[in-house]
Amino acid sequence: MKKWFFLVLFGCGLAQADMLDALKAYDDEDYATAKQQFAELLPLGNDVAAFNLGAMAYQGEGQEKDLSEALAYFMLAAELEHPQAKALLPDVVKNTTEQQLEQANQRYEQLKRSVVIVATDLDKPRDDSLPQPIKRVNPNYPVNAAKNGQFGYVKLRFLVDEKGQVTTVDTLDSYPENVFERASIRAVKRWRYQPSGQKHLFNVRLDYSLGDGVKVSAVEDTVAKYNLWDYAVAGSPQHQLALGMLLSLIEIQSHNSFWYNPELPLATAADFSIYKKRAELRPDFDGFWGYAVVRVAADGTITEQIKTEFEPRSEITDLVGLKLKGNVEADVYRLHRRSDVSAKGVTARPSIEASRTMSGFYWWEQAAKNGNKDAQRIMAAYDKQWEEYLLSQQDAEVMAWTGTRLILEGQRDQGIKLLEQAIAKNYKPAAEMKKQFM
Repeated sequence: MKKWFFLVLFGCGLAQADMLDALKAYDDEDYATAKQQFAELLPLGNDVAAFNLGAMAYQGEGQEKDLSEALAYFMLAAELEHPQAKALLPDVVKNTTEQQLEQANQRYEQLKRSVVIVATDLDKPRDDSLPQPIKRVNPNYPVNAAKNGQFGYVKLRFLVDEKGQVTTVDTLDSYPENVFERASIRAVKRWRYQPSGQKHLFNVRLDYSLGDGVKVSAVEDTVAKYNLWDYAVAGSPQHQLALGMLLSLIEIQSHNSFWYNPELPLATAADFSIYKKRAELRPDFDGFWGYAVVRVAADGTITEQIKTEFEPRSEITDLVGLKLKGNVEADVYRLHRRSDVSAKGVTARPSIEASRTMSGFYWWEQAAKNGNKDAQRIMAAYDKQWEEYLLSQQDAEVMAWTGTRLILEGQRDQGIKLLEQAIAKNYKPAAEMKKQFM
């Protein structure tokens, strides 16, 4: 059963170390350290850690053999979608007594309560209720980056005051590091939004590329040059983080949208063909407001609503049977009508069905589960589970931005307390934020 530890490592996680450290400790037969590090992964919903702990209990490595304990961990791993745990579970159950099975079930329920991160759905439309920008200044392309032909992006989060002025800006994530951040911050600080009489938090992403945008071939070459895919699959959180950034970059710049079907198997190799441009369609109907992912027939007729979020003003609440006009080049399309788009101008973008492993968010989540703090902070900006986890870890950056959000939501005392804790940890933007509320 030792070979189980060297399976393809989709879905890792670690709080203090990373999965590779844990596996190295196991390979060195330092079972106490391996067990401790695998156990630290469990709160982050790490299926591989649960599976490996089950294997150690089953094999009696660093401990007495314990079939009940092993079965409990295998049950948890299966619950967390570990493929081999699902396959092995029936055979392991057959070899247990009724008493062992009862003990395993009790232990399984206990282990489940220790998991604080569960599957994340980050496929959300933007919030159109926020004030709209009335002035945007484009960042200057850094001279050295232009000379070297570098491309990338910077995602920023910032606070806008009652007058629509940007007051505090910080980097959420960027690729590559220390190239485009300064130019991005300088530009965003000069942006202006519609005055609303209230403060607001924003996220924005600025992409940098020369010519007609980032070429898919350039991203593909970078992934190959640094062997990002293989190392990411092997469980390296740093490579997972970088791969997530590159896939996110090319996805945003693609003319297509993407539907990462959780029912599809995890891809064993990158498929950059999904970024090939496909034609948009036009709805042959009016009155739709909201967001939808739909499956269509060859003639453009909508046959299935995969995901829908109808706004209250939408006159249409069922899209099945309605038709999209144009050259159908995909099975799935994404409709999104915002408040600033006229009914006749609505288009339907092809939503290419792909494995989750072609999603930047997938790899960010794996890196986060593998203990990469930068990835955890990225996830915390989208998912309150990760926000709460990092708050429990006293992460200054998350405390500051969460504190600001809480103040805006009316929880002033709690928000100010988090800002003061972030200031005490020397997170500089926290002091700027606090000034805005004093």
